[in-house]
Amino acid sequence: MKILVTGACGFVGRHLINELTSNGHEVIGLDIGSTPAWLTSSTYISANITDAEAMDKAVSDVHADACIHLAAWAFVPSGTGDPAKIFEINLEGTTRVLEAFRKTSSQARILFISTSHVYGMRARPAPIQEDELLGPDTFYAISKAAADQICLLYAKQYGMNIIVARPHNHIGPGQSPQFSIAAFARQVVAIRDGAPPAMKVGNLENRRDFTDVRDIVRAYRLLVEKGSVGKAYNIASGHEVKIGDVLTRLCELAGVKPAISRDPAFYRPLDENPTLNTSRIRNDTGWAPAIPLDQTLKDILNQA
Repeated sequence: MKILVTGACGFVGRHLINELTSNGHEVIGLDIGSTPAWLTSSTYISANITDAEAMDKAVSDVHADACIHLAAWAFVPSGTGDPAKIFEINLEGTTRVLEAFRKTSSQARILFISTSHVYGMRARPAPIQEDELLGPDTFYAISKAAADQICLLYAKQYGMNIIVARPHNHIGPGQSPQFSIAAFARQVVAIRDGAPPAMKVGNLENRRDFTDVRDIVRAYRLLVEKGSVGKAYNIASGHEVKIGDVLTRLCELAGVKPAISRDPAFYRPLDENPTLNTSRIRNDTGWAPAIPLDQTLKDILNQA
């Protein structure tokens, strides 16, 4: 398939393009800014997803068989300071993408990348299934939940071939140090290379379900190939780990023993991370995570 990938230059985008091209797909990347060194002018479009005219032209010119819509405001804490911007990108931008396809490529398969945050950061008595009610509780989560539901409505109302992915947290080589595990890795590597053996961290008690980004993008590929349109799919490893335990393992792998101190600037309150039921994606596509956490952490350290 010829697949348009929005948000192509981001952390996940790079891994996704590698996954798609390695499995025989033709990829056109779309993002803001000039052509990155690892893409050519013939495989990259510079456009802002909130620009309706630019998106109409891009979709019309490409004639893609499918689209994986990654482009989004993805860092949750920074969204609290600019709700209007986060809604402009995550909700309005997604609607612009859908409208562009509805006008000229209405039968293309579209995979919208939502998030597990649409369910809310609180514990549930049983793993959450995709048809349960959403309960977003941050500006970021509300913006993604609205876009998530709009995608499913476009599939129902206009007969478009839209699928929604709701991934849990994912980590891997190349992630921005805005995110905790990448930030830890950068500090650990600096200490290993001679920096003072001290680290500043936030809340180490929160628990997260981490999946390697390379397993995540494999799930995206399988969904765009095999997923059922009009459905949402949870994606998760099924194994929670405490943030502090991940930090301990990074230090062990790097062979360092830093002094740990809490920094209020990095602190995020204790929350309850929901557990996701992933039987739908396993049954429909055969996907299952394959990369163990230790391997992920080693690869993160190698590129930190």
